[in-house]
Amino acid sequence: MLRELKRRCVSGIPPAIFLVITGYFAWNAVHGARGLEAQAAERTELAQAKLQFAAVDAARAQWEAKIAALGNQSIDPDMLDAEARQVLSFAGPSDLVVNLPARAK
Repeated sequence: MLRELKRRCVSGIPPAIFLVITGYFAWNAVHGARGLEAQAAERTELAQAKLQFAAVDAARAQWEAKIAALGNQSIDPDMLDAEARQVLSFAGPSDLVVNLPARAK
């Protein structure tokens, strides 16, 4: 009887070890550094980075267009006039100026 019990215990050790190893790899597949949860976090981070890139790329395109319009070859007179008025805080003779009352804070 003791031999039979010992034989069954010894024969059950390899499957138990296999189950422990399988559990370890299954846990790491979900929760590990390269698991499913980490991949989901990286996907959201990538989506946010793509949105930021799109915003920065649009701003860069606007600046490139502005710089191209102010180039030495062809300066757009209307753009130059508008930029100068904005920087110097001047109004043109044909501009309509409306003074708004100051807001109470």
